[in-house]
Amino acid sequence: MNVTEIVVLAAYASLVVELVLFPIPSEASTWQLLAAETPANAPAGDALLRARSRPLAQKILRLFLPTALGVVSWLLPLGCILVPGFAAAVWSTSVPWLQAPGLALVVLGRAVTFASVLQLRAQRRRGAAPGWLFRRSRNPGLVGMFTCYLGLCCLFGSPLLWLGLPLYVGNMHGRVRMEEAHLSRRLGAAWTDYAARVPRYLGW
Repeated sequence: MNVTEIVVLAAYASLVVELVLFPIPSEASTWQLLAAETPANAPAGDALLRARSRPLAQKILRLFLPTALGVVSWLLPLGCILVPGFAAAVWSTSVPWLQAPGLALVVLGRAVTFASVLQLRAQRRRGAAPGWLFRRSRNPGLVGMFTCYLGLCCLFGSPLLWLGLPLYVGNMHGRVRMEEAHLSRRLGAAWTDYAARVPRYLGW
């Protein structure tokens, strides 16, 4: 097993630890969107409540299916490492000059996401002001996930992995917009002020 594979496996292990030991509940999670019951007359400006009120078939097609495809694409590098012959089956190619940047992006992405999770949990537990990362981005954890995914694309080079990138980013961006619309309606001026000061991702 080479250094790249060890780093990638450690990144996946850190993701499992994060999800199991430090979960952050989201009102736009797939479970919430599929299971939550919302009156059909949801406020027009609240995209999250309107998504919850859709028929189950629409939820599966528009919310669950893109998420499932994103999870599958996230697992492609793991298959390339653990399953003999899988890398060839998904046309994975290693580009030498992309290996170092890819490793750096994977490590940076996981570090940013894990740090943002710890900051958010500390903020919720103590009722403190947002941590440093949340004063630079409204969604630093997602910035870290995007960064890590891009690093995996650089390392493994599978066309399927690259095709999954816009699907994953688009799906998560849609979730963010729904959740932020909900927060704007629920928190009012406090959210509006925060959103005016802090970019959604990194300056956009």
